[in-house]
Amino acid sequence: MKEITAPDYLSPEQLELFAKLADKVVTLGFALPAVLFLESLRPVNFIGSQVMLFFAPMLRTWFTLREYDLLQQALERRETLGYLADLIEARDEVEQARQREYRAKLKAEKRAARDAKRKR
Repeated sequence: MKEITAPDYLSPEQLELFAKLADKVVTLGFALPAVLFLESLRPVNFIGSQVMLFFAPMLRTWFTLREYDLLQQALERRETLGYLADLIEARDEVEQARQREYRAKLKAEKRAARDAKRKR
């Protein structure tokens, strides 16, 4: 996993929130679309953070009031989107490696079972 340096202006609560958000995105299998979306929004992220105020009633179904405010404040800075995209990519790399290992293990088990069956 590549080393990701968090912007120094993010609070520990915001870092935890971004980690939770990145994990959820990767778990749902939306890493690539999320990264593409975040990268495309980078030039207009301040406007996007202000639009979040308009969509607050809907988005608060996924976030607590405190988490939503932390997210909105963090997204006012352009570097935050890059950090979130990097975090999602890194978590996705780890998940992909885990899945490759799991598939290789299953394949080896099937091969061993097939070989054992042939020896009988």
